[in-house]
Amino acid sequence: MKRGKKPFTIELLVERGRIPETWYDDILDIGRQGKAEVSIVNYMKISWDTHKRLMDRSSKYLEAVNSAKKLSEEWWVEIARKEWVEGNSRGINSNHWSLMVRNMFGERWSDKKEHDITSKGDKITPDNNIVVEIIKPKEKDEDDNKG
Repeated sequence: MKRGKKPFTIELLVERGRIPETWYDDILDIGRQGKAEVSIVNYMKISWDTHKRLMDRSSKYLEAVNSAKKLSEEWWVEIARKEWVEGNSRGINSNHWSLMVRNMFGERWSDKKEHDITSKGDKITPDNNIVVEIIKPKEKDEDDNKG
């Protein structure tokens, strides 16, 4: 029989009283308030490493975090939509709002688009140097000059 530390799980953290049994609904409530992922980590009183490991180990925890992020994004969008529809858009600092959604939901709100130019096959050497081919235009044949 193996001895040693049990790998921590959500169930183990609840069993030991480290997090409340209502953790799932509490995480969703954090999202409904428009809070960031860091608020989930702080609420759970865990480190970022533990948070990431729990997301890898527990599909239910991952589901709660992802659902909370969607709810938070909806909160931010709804705040802006409501102000703009009601004609109160002057009450929103658009630069601040934009900065917040880009930082909190960067995978969907980023202005930067990445393009992979390195996966096109034989133009990359084994040492990852890109080979540049210079192609000269075809010189005109004598037949092309005849009308």
